[in-house]
Amino acid sequence: MGGVLLTVAYDGTDYAGFQFQDNALTVQEVIETALEKLEGTFIRVKGASRTDSGVHAAGQRVFFVSPHDLPEKAYLRGLNALLPDDVAVVGVTYVPEDFNPRRTIDKTYEYTILNRVVPDPLTARYHWQIYRPLDIGAMDRAARLLVGTHDFKSFQAADCDRQTTVRTMKSCRVVRAGDTVKISVTGTAFLKNMVRIMVGTLVDVGLGRRPHQWIPRLIEVRDRTQAGQTAPARGLCLVEIRYDMPGQSTGRQEDDHAL
Repeated sequence: MGGVLLTVAYDGTDYAGFQFQDNALTVQEVIETALEKLEGTFIRVKGASRTDSGVHAAGQRVFFVSPHDLPEKAYLRGLNALLPDDVAVVGVTYVPEDFNPRRTIDKTYEYTILNRVVPDPLTARYHWQIYRPLDIGAMDRAARLLVGTHDFKSFQAADCDRQTTVRTMKSCRVVRAGDTVKISVTGTAFLKNMVRIMVGTLVDVGLGRRPHQWIPRLIEVRDRTQAGQTAPARGLCLVEIRYDMPGQSTGRQEDDHAL
């Protein structure tokens, strides 16, 4: 027996988030179904982040304790052969059985916007398509004001049940490449819908509805109704989850809700 930490990528369009639900299909359920076929017994897995319905991942981490001593190729080839086309194991690390995948150093999310006057049906599942020009310079200046340890209550979904709304953002940047705008956020943990509300707020700045200097005041008022809209889930991707070193996790446990 031993602990296994998978790095998993998925297109979240057709799933009700990562975490298991009784009445909807989730990424956790399809992983556990495939893993049961591979291992010959049901195994409960634990994800590092509970991504919301429609959110994608390139670097989700999934932990479980295997009753067998299987080689890496069993998961990279065997498990992938059993998973649907929109979910894939892209990395395998062997860790102690008491490993906690939620004790992370930080997590990075990336939000993608297509900013042009006509839609693109080929990227509609992965981009928020905005047809009015965005002021990327203003958005990036506003994004930098989100960095640091703040009370992010203004960026919390109304039904979020976290005991504290204080979080630490290590970086937040906005860049454009052609018609594509990328908003990258790295933090120690996130509140429910926090990244998507941050994006909606930055878009308000980019459209000229608010100045970038509005951000500190928005943080101060701690009022969700004063922030921007919750950006669509389809543009959000969990890019990376970092631990202090391979096989170890000594970071503070801060459970993401559904982003």
